[in-house]
Amino acid sequence: MTLEKAKEELVKRYKYIYENAYLIVAPYMYEQTEEEFKKSKEKFGFDKPYIYLKLDYKNDINILFEDFLFTDTPMEESILYETTENKKNNKKYLEKVKNGMQLIEKANEGKDAIMHIKLDHWSILGAVARYIEEQSGDLKNKVNKMKVLDEYFRIGRYKNNGKIYTSGIKPDLHDFDSIVLPKKEKEPRRDRNDIGIKKNKFITTISNSPKFEYNNSIFTEREKQEIYLGYHDELPNDLEINCGIEEEYIETLIETRLRRPENTKPCGEYFIIKENEIFVNPNDRLYRYYQVCPHCGFIVNIPKEILSDCLKQRIEDRCSKDDKLFRKMYLYSELFSLDRLSEKGQKTLLLINNKKN
Repeated sequence: MTLEKAKEELVKRYKYIYENAYLIVAPYMYEQTEEEFKKSKEKFGFDKPYIYLKLDYKNDINILFEDFLFTDTPMEESILYETTENKKNNKKYLEKVKNGMQLIEKANEGKDAIMHIKLDHWSILGAVARYIEEQSGDLKNKVNKMKVLDEYFRIGRYKNNGKIYTSGIKPDLHDFDSIVLPKKEKEPRRDRNDIGIKKNKFITTISNSPKFEYNNSIFTEREKQEIYLGYHDELPNDLEINCGIEEEYIETLIETRLRRPENTKPCGEYFIIKENEIFVNPNDRLYRYYQVCPHCGFIVNIPKEILSDCLKQRIEDRCSKDDKLFRKMYLYSELFSLDRLSEKGQKTLLLINNKKN
């Protein structure tokens, strides 16, 4: 198996659990019985039954998770994939999913968002990590499976902010300001003969492939970005535009190009397009979206073709909260330009006057 083929399979599997995690794990939401709650109340002081995702290492679903993530056969031939696809139209199974989601709502009620239970790809990746940690036999292959799982984690940790995250399963000091490391390794609890999925071409190819030094991964940051943006309606954090005037467009003999403030002109420099800095010209449907160039203050048109419908709606909603926003940005552009043209003495005078006011 080539590295490119292995990477392609890994990404495909990651995307599948990203899209279907809630459907796969919701039936495993569990609420304590009265007897269990009574014991917990006496021992820990619980005031209501504990609700949690029951995916400990003894749960047989972990065998399917491990097979799905590490098999060297195509994803579509895995048992987890086949059963999940078959259950998508199974009314009894979908009822279990519904019950699981209701337990989630019940468990999260009244809690801060950071404490909420979430049924997502991390539920599965975390369960598999814990499951493999309990493996006590074939330790060399255990290490290799962990290396493969690291790549799943690194894809999941990617954020569209330009920072390079190197952590796999275990946190990397590079990614966090402060972390608490476990004092000692736990003894694995699975039987030595229970080694899970055995050594195969997929595991060997991924675990033995050289990593890029700058991000400790077999995937480039560009590859991770493509995966991330496939599920997040955001602009790439490195998308640039040139500070210039948009092409002239005349419709019914009327030029729609915005008349920029006096004393402003494009500088020709490139800058990054940022969603939260884009504003709307409410009087123009053709050239509607703009951002002020951070180098010179010129108002640059952001082509609507690069903005998804969801992005446009978020921008429109934000700008609609301030009906004077366009006017403010228009004035800011002119002041920015004038400030750049001002002599040092004039700038000092402006600062003094501002302090007096």
